[in-house]
Amino acid sequence: MTDRPDPPAATRPPRAPARPTGWLLGYPTNHLLGVLPSPATAAAAVVELAAAGVAADAIRVLVGEEAALRIDGRGTHHGLVARLYRLVQFTQMDQAPDFRRYELEARRGHPVVAVREADAARRRAVRAILRRHGAHFTNFYGRFSTETLDPYEGPDEGDLPV
Repeated sequence: MTDRPDPPAATRPPRAPARPTGWLLGYPTNHLLGVLPSPATAAAAVVELAAAGVAADAIRVLVGEEAALRIDGRGTHHGLVARLYRLVQFTQMDQAPDFRRYELEARRGHPVVAVREADAARRRAVRAILRRHGAHFTNFYGRFSTETLDPYEGPDEGDLPV
């Protein structure tokens, strides 16, 4: 203990980011996910999805650092249980590494749009809308299978720096 007052906030070293307090994006059953080029294109896609009859609660836009922490592709930000969960996913499904890509894209400011839609015909319409707004790396995560619909359109970064 010292008699010195605490240093002003501006001179204190920055604190490490806190562990997210909210949900971890688990397996997105019956969701189509795609990466859009910008928040503006994502907003326009959401308007068109709503006009096509997609319910607002079936659409989620994940962009920015907070969203990247929610996606948490390796489970590192949510503790040991989340890391084990992601490890099991990685061994059980071939598209588990997709979550690392989605995390990185959200962190870079490229919105990840997730739309819950189980019906195949409606899902094709959702995909078409997202593609019109520049979506790529579009995947569907069904109950028992996953489907790559549109490939990632960016540089090959090898082991993703997430």
